[in-house]
Amino acid sequence: MDRIYLDHMASTPLDPAVLDEMLPWLAPGAAGNPHSAGHRAGWRAAEAIERARGEVAALIGARPGEVLFTSGATEANGLALLGAVPEGWPVAASAIEHPSVLACVAELARRGHPARLLPVDGAGRVDPGALDGMGPALVSVMAANNEVGTIQPVGELARRCREAGGLFHTDAVQRLGSGRIDVAALGIDLLSLSGHKLHGPMGIGALVVRQGVALRPLLFGGGQQGGRRPGTLPTALCVGLGAACRIAGERRDAEALRLAGLRERLFGALAAGLPGLRRNSPEGDGGLPGCLHVSVPGADAADRLLDLDELALSTGSACSSGQGGPSHVLLAMGRSAEEAFGSIRIGLGRFTTEGEVDRAAALLVEAFGGPRG
Repeated sequence: MDRIYLDHMASTPLDPAVLDEMLPWLAPGAAGNPHSAGHRAGWRAAEAIERARGEVAALIGARPGEVLFTSGATEANGLALLGAVPEGWPVAASAIEHPSVLACVAELARRGHPARLLPVDGAGRVDPGALDGMGPALVSVMAANNEVGTIQPVGELARRCREAGGLFHTDAVQRLGSGRIDVAALGIDLLSLSGHKLHGPMGIGALVVRQGVALRPLLFGGGQQGGRRPGTLPTALCVGLGAACRIAGERRDAEALRLAGLRERLFGALAAGLPGLRRNSPEGDGGLPGCLHVSVPGADAADRLLDLDELALSTGSACSSGQGGPSHVLLAMGRSAEEAFGSIRIGLGRFTTEGEVDRAAALLVEAFGGPRG
């Protein structure tokens, strides 16, 4: 039985159109190393990667030369925070950041950098005023949260950070499939993105580094990508990321409207069938169009979801699953541990249909509406 896939916040299925562009670069005849300058196979691979770099840059209003390919957003986040912070500078991040960012903040604190977590309100939003008086600092706030979908005011945060003489980084992996971010217009210094959150391949991402921002490499041994992120680039994966970015840019406005409609259709059905249901994700334009996060009173969501073989969804971040504790995102938003353990994160995507949403709602109401175990 095929499951209804509703875990797009964790990973998006590879778009067949993206796969079609990758396949020629996976064939035996496409074995050229893109960094080999002495033969045609290497030149062709290098040209394909540079086209992909341009497609990534076009999605977020950057110059192609500002795009560094990485293995994914976790590496990009680490390279941004550990590689761009000047010696002795304070570092700050929101309390609801991805674990890859929070771990870097903790590491920088261990190295002697003053570190601060910025609080969020009940909707998971950072108040830009929290940056006032901070002085020059490296600030990292995600464009949209990976659990509840809250969209942050990154433009205003970047402006205040820049006026204070600091640097601003945003983890934008969740936002780019259905929203517009222009790094030049918003004054963003560093931006992380990931292929598998854009219906592209796993194992590839990028860090966008504004021209003029100094970046120390975390890896050594080769001169690829100006030495800032050395290592042989995977041609097929880079081509896939470029295609995914190009397609996302072409479809994001229409896709945002469609997903928002499906999200509200789903919430309406769940609220009608589950009295007391609490919505944790923001309504309207304040949240990601494809993200719905709710808490069911008195329920152990992880236990209930185990019996739902027809649905593929989660209780929270895939990067934190199995840790056993309540979501740090929900706790920072002021939710109780009970509400956190009773929460469901539903992620809708490019191939989600109305029929799947209606079927999922019926199954969830049946599973969570029965007697409490």
